[in-house]
Amino acid sequence: GKRAGEFYTPASVVRLIVEVLEPYEGRVYDPACGSGGMFVQSGKFVARRRGKDHTHDIAVYGQEANERTWRLAKMNLA
Repeated sequence: GKRAGEFYTPASVVRLIVEVLEPYEGRVYDPACGSGGMFVQSGKFVARRRGKDHTHDIAVYGQEANERTWRLAKMNLA
């Protein structure tokens, strides 16, 4: 929770960041990836702009201190 210093970025902010960064290809790194929202939105961005066949043009890397949240990220990326 917030007492432990955890904070989840609102989905609207994540979508805005992805639109600004335009991650068409290469690496996406999130040092505090939480449930993987940045990665999911990056994949959706590529699918919308280039088609689903190109979602593998990006590689995602992240880390998360909370194991439960890390498991959510893995699930969201499956």
